[in-house]
Formats: sequence, C-alpha cells, structure tokens
Amino acid sequence: MSNGFTLLLLLTFATDAFAQVLPEPRTIKINSRVFALLGPIQHANKNNQGYMINSTVIVGDKGVVLIDSGGTDEVGRHIAAAVRRITPKPVTHVVNTHHHGDHYLGNMAFAGATFISSEKCRDMIRETGQEWVEIMERSVGRQFPGTRPIVADITHKEGTKTSVVLNGVRLVFWVPKGSHTVGDMLVYFPDDKLLVAGDILVSGVVPTMQDATIKNWISTLEQLQGVEVDVFVPGHGPLMNKSDVKALHHSISTFYSRVKEGFLKGLTELEIRRSLDLSDWERLERSYVIGRNINRAYLEIWNDDF
Repeated sequence: MSNGFTLLLLLTFATDAFAQVLPEPRTIKINSRVFALLGPIQHANKNNQGYMINSTVIVGDKGVVLIDSGGTDEVGRHIAAAVRRITPKPVTHVVNTHHHGDHYLGNMAFAGATFISSEKCRDMIRETGQEWVEIMERSVGRQFPGTRPIVADITHKEGTKTSVVLNGVRLVFWVPKGSHTVGDMLVYFPDDKLLVAGDILVSGVVPTMQDATIKNWISTLEQLQGVEVDVFVPGHGPLMNKSDVKALHHSISTFYSRVKEGFLKGLTELEIRRSLDLSDWERLERSYVIGRNINRAYLEIWNDDF
C-alpha cells in the first residue's frame, strides 16, 4: 500500500470521526404559512451538538420570518436547511425571543436578514454574548470558531405591544416584564391565533429559572391565558394549547408559593427542598435544574422581604 493511499485512508477516517451530525428537527405544519421546527429538548451536549430549541417559520409573500435561530453557527445553518425544505423564499427577518445563547447564536447563518429582539435582550447579548459562546463550547466539548454574537437591528421596549406587518403577515411584538429572563419577547400572530413564547413556555422540561423574575413570569403566564390563541409554540418541547399554559402557570405559581411558605417559616433552602413535593418536575427532562430554581425563588423572596 502506497504512502499516499495510506494517508488518504487516515484522512478519511479522521473526517468520519469528527463529522458532526445534528439531529433533524420535527417539522409540524401549523397552517398554510406557519411551520414549527421542534428540536431536541436536552441541554446542549455532544449528541445534539448544541441544537436544543424550537424555531418557528412564517412564510410570507416576499420571504420568511424565522423565530429563534439556534445555538451555534452550525445549528443556524442546520435550521436554514430545514427552512429551505419548506420554501425557497429567503429568510428576511430573524426574531430572537431572549438572550440565552441556544436561541440566537445561530444568527450567523442568516446574513442579510434583519434581526429583531427586545431592547433588554440586545443589551444582554452585548454583555454576555461571548460567555454564551463559551458555555456552548464547554457543553458540546469542542470549539465553534465561526460563532459570534449578533445583536438586533430593531428592538422593542419592555411593556410594549407593537403591531407590524412583515412580508404580508400581521404580528405583534409583545415585551412583558422580565419573566424567564430580563429581555423576553413574545410574538403573537392574531390572524393565525398563534403565539410564539420562547422559554416563557416550555413543555416536557422543567422551566429554567436561574435568570428569571418568577413573580413576573407567573403574571405573564396568567396574561397569556386571556389571549385568543389556539396554538402556542414553546421554547422547548411539544406544541401547547391553553390548557397546557394553564397547567404550567399552576405548576410555577404553586412552586413559588411553597418556597415562600418555607421561607416565612424560617426554613433553609435545603429544608425547603426536602419539604417540597416536586415529583411532577422530577419526571421531566432537565430535572437537575430544580435545585437552582429553588435557590432563585429563595433569593427573590428574600430580596422582597429585605
């Protein structure tokens, strides 16, 4: 066997060994112009290569509005390929629901698009963007030299609801008080009776609260139940209906009130953890965040009491 042929074999094996295969999204057609791309629900890891969110594709007359672009440039290109299987129209607008890297670091794959977020989301991306790149690299176990944070071109202030028409589609950018994060943005499509919620809504996974203002989150979930919506697209997990939103609202509000009861009794965080029945959450994906959730609730309650 020649040295050249041996080298070729080694290069082939090396390429195969390091080839990165991302899981395919589950594509759900909600109506003639709206499609949900449902990704894996685990946190970023070697198996999913940082692909761990839901995206929403809205096909308008001149192009596509994409909501949430993924956690790396590679994931962004993966989502872009899924969009091309739905329509040949270009992605003209990318909406980022909040500043957690799994939802926006794929912006790199959509050069030429207009990026939209809440004002505070833009500020948080500027402040923490590189940190999120490093979090994704640690979680997946390799570097992403082509990934860098890209902030929004257009932003909306907290407490506003802004109705616009993009590519012939009417939508409302709704920025509630910081809930899952300080810079959440909901996207409501009144003509489609659809609402895309980012991680304010999750299904099949434990809600993650390390950056949350939980009281605001509870209030936002209550408001969502009063909106005329048939389908909710959560940040992670299967599509939801109003009953699912009601159940999540009950779950988080009950959790918060029980942590508060323990705090007012003078219990420590550990004692509160032992006193809570969180069996429903413990059965879900990402149950390992429960301890962090208790810590966040405890600190929020302590700060209010102080």
